[in-house]
Order: sequence, then C-alpha cells, then structure tokens
Amino acid sequence: MRFSYKSGVGILLISIAVICAGCMQSAQSGSISSTSYRNITAQEARTIKHASEGNLVIIDLSANYMDGHLPMVINIPLNALDAKIPTLDRSKPYLVYGHNDNDSIAGAAKLGNAGFSPVYRLKGNYDAWVSAGYPGE
Repeated sequence: MRFSYKSGVGILLISIAVICAGCMQSAQSGSISSTSYRNITAQEARTIKHASEGNLVIIDLSANYMDGHLPMVINIPLNALDAKIPTLDRSKPYLVYGHNDNDSIAGAAKLGNAGFSPVYRLKGNYDAWVSAGYPGE
C-alpha cells in the first residue's frame, strides 16, 4: 500500500473528528468530574432524604437562597464553598442544589473531588423540587 498526501490528510481529519466527539460528549454530560457525584431527580432526592434519618446534609449553593429553598438546608453560596469544605463532616451523605445548573454542578464536583461520598446533585435544582410538589420555604 502506498501512502499519499490525500490519505494522510484523511486519516488526520478522521482522528480529529473522533477526538472532538469525545470532548463534546464530556462537555454535554455537564460535569467537571461526573464520577465524583450522582445526578438525581426530585423524587430520588426525597426518598434519600427520608431514608437517611436526618443524616443527609443538604446544601443550597445559590446566592438566591431567599428566593426559595428546601426545608432544613444549609446555605453555602458556591463562592464560599471552598472555605467551608474543611469544616464539613466527610462521613455524611450530601445533597446539593441551587437555582441554576452552573452552581449545583460546580459545587457537587467540588465536594466529590474533595473526597466526600456519596454526593448527590438535584437535577433541575430548586425548581424541580417545587415542580414535583414538594414543600419549599
């Protein structure tokens, strides 16, 4: 088989396409480190909350805490989370949410990457909780 310029360019373009497809898939998963936390629905969050018998730590990562939040939560805005991580109990499970995906995804990844486990992220955030008919404050 003879190598030509055209076949080399074709192989290069195919290689670039495969690499870009992998990058796009990672970006679309919406996580910094998708293995460090688990996305869950409002229904799953409610089940975990009740099953944890008060052990689950729920953190509202949003700066919009006063616009509505789940009952019995801690408000740690995302920009303050790094300073608070050393004070949090690593032996407990965590559920995080906010009022937007950027905050909750970044916060869940920070906790997971800091060694907390399990870490759950409420998919759809506070709006999903309220839309499911669960109480907010």
